[in-house]
Amino acid sequence: MAIFASCAGTGQKITVTNDSTLARENETVELCFKTLQDADKALTAENVVVTDEAGTQIPSQVYQEEDGTAVLLFQATVGAGKKAVYSVRAGEREAYPVQAYSRHVPERKDDYAYENNIIAGRIYGPALESPRTFGSDIWVKCTDRLIIDVWFAKRDYHHNYGEGMDCYKVGATLGGGALVPYSSCNEKFVIGDNWASFRHICDGPVRTKALFTYDAFDVDGVKYSASRVLELDANSHFVKSVTAFHPVGHDTDSLNVVLGAIQHDVLAREDGENWIAFTEKASDSKQPDVDGNISIALVYDAAELADNPIKGVGTVAGEASGHAAIITKEASGKPITVWTGSGWSQGGIESPEAWIRLVKDFAYSKSNPLKVEAGK
Repeated sequence: MAIFASCAGTGQKITVTNDSTLARENETVELCFKTLQDADKALTAENVVVTDEAGTQIPSQVYQEEDGTAVLLFQATVGAGKKAVYSVRAGEREAYPVQAYSRHVPERKDDYAYENNIIAGRIYGPALESPRTFGSDIWVKCTDRLIIDVWFAKRDYHHNYGEGMDCYKVGATLGGGALVPYSSCNEKFVIGDNWASFRHICDGPVRTKALFTYDAFDVDGVKYSASRVLELDANSHFVKSVTAFHPVGHDTDSLNVVLGAIQHDVLAREDGENWIAFTEKASDSKQPDVDGNISIALVYDAAELADNPIKGVGTVAGEASGHAAIITKEASGKPITVWTGSGWSQGGIESPEAWIRLVKDFAYSKSNPLKVEAGK
C-alpha cells in the first residue's frame, strides 16, 4: 500500500511512481481525502471519481478511520521504474461491486468472516467454545464472486459445490497465521483467546476493515490485553493485521512475539529474511489429493524487524512444535504490522514454486512502497 502521508496540497493529479524493479498490479493507493477536498470544494465522498491516464474511471472507495479521518482508496498499476498518472475530480460515480467484504456471523457462534475476490477466511469469536485462539481459519475458493454469506446460509461449507470449501484444520494452534506473545525460555507461545468485541469499519470495491479487542490473558505471569486491526484489499492474497499488546496492571516495556502458522503435510517451503512461504495438502479433508493444496504465508514488516533485531525465522520447537514462525522482540503497546497470506491450487496458485515467488514479490513490494504525489 502506498500512503499519501501529508494532508497538504491542492492538486487533483495523482502521480504514482514505482522506483523498484518489480512491476505493480492493482496495488492500493491511500490518499488523505481532506487534501483532495481542499483542492476542490465540490468534491464529496458521494461524487468523487478516479480516472486513469486514458480517462477511464476505475473503482475507488472513501471510508472513515477510527479517528474520523476520511481516506480515499484506489488501485494503481505501474511498471517497474515507471510512473502512472491518475486524476481525482467530482463527477458521476460508476456503481462498482463490493470486492472486499467482512461481517460478524452470530448465526455461527460469533465467527468474523472476511473475503475478497481471491481469498476467504474467518477468526473466532466469544460464543465458540473451541478452538480458542488468535489464529485464522482459511477458506479456499476458485471464484471471484463473494461466497461467505452463501456458504454460511447453506451450513455446509465443508463440501465443495464447485466454488471452494473449508478444508483447513485449525484446532488448538495459530491456524493460518497470527501474531502472539512468545516465551523463549520454555519455547512456548500464548495462542491467545477469541476476540471479545469488534467494530466493523468498512466494505467496498477496494477494502474491508475491522477492529477487534481481546480480554486480558497471562504471559509469563503478567497480564496483557490486545487490540487487532484486520484489513483486506481486493485483488490480494494477503490479510494485513496490526496488533498491539497492552500491559494490564504493570509497566513492562517489551515482550517477545511470534508470527506463526501451523504446518500440516508440507510439500514445499522457503524462508526469507522477513517472510515464510509454504504449501501443504488440504488438512481437514478425507481426500486431500482431490481437495488440492493450500498455500500459506507469513510476512513481517521489515522496517519493524530493523528496529527490533529478529531472533529467528524457522520452525518453533517445544510446546509450540510444528509452527512456522518469525520471532522477535517488540515494545509493549506498539502497533505491529504483519501479513498472512493464503492460496489454493484450484484457485490460481499453479505450483508451490509459484506461491514462493508471489510471497517473495509481495514482501519486496512492502519494503519498496510506491511513491504518491499530488499536483495540478
